[in-house]
Amino acid sequence: MNEMKAAIENNLSEFWERQSLKTDESDSVEDFVDELDSLAAVDALLGIEAIVGMHIPEASVIRKGGYESKQQFVDDLTAKVMAYVEGKKK
Repeated sequence: MNEMKAAIENNLSEFWERQSLKTDESDSVEDFVDELDSLAAVDALLGIEAIVGMHIPEASVIRKGGYESKQQFVDDLTAKVMAYVEGKKK
């Protein structure tokens, strides 16, 4: 399960990097906030489903309202996916 968790975290981290907007150097940190809405987060499940080998209903794992940071996205979604997978294996 640790390998699966690491693969999920890596996949989500890479997904965030592909989806997040990049600013030019003139913007201040206060002017730019990384966010990922819940609809965009659903797209991340495609890669996760390939890793875990099962369909994951988005309503079970995607946070309503989206994610305010990469760390929140990776931590929250990984924990929920792992709990879902472990629940299905029982």
